[in-house]
Amino acid sequence: MGRKNIGRTERWTIRLKPEIDELLEKVSRERGLNKTDLVESIIIEWAYTHGYNKIIHFNFRNSSITVWDDLLNETVELLYDISKKTLFCSRCRTVSCGHIYAAAKIPEVKQKLKRGQIVIDEV
Repeated sequence: MGRKNIGRTERWTIRLKPEIDELLEKVSRERGLNKTDLVESIIIEWAYTHGYNKIIHFNFRNSSITVWDDLLNETVELLYDISKKTLFCSRCRTVSCGHIYAAAKIPEVKQKLKRGQIVIDEV
């Protein structure tokens, strides 16, 4: 494994067993992401579930939540599916990611979780 510092971001190079690479390919195809974005999504989920907490609540609407992700340095849209009572992350293309877990800490979302208006899988 190696690292290269490119400006403010570090680029990592790792070697994976073929089985892991094939699994990443499969899941990235299913989600409609490239492998790099999938791995980034996995790392972001890990960071937010292990104490990194730099999501800034941007905007809360009935059908979406827009948050600022300091790790990505960009806004991320979480879409609310009323029938399934779930949030869907448009960046990670899933109902279970670090952005959704971090959004669950926003007071308005916490209230909806308590009332059963939103359902989020446990980490």
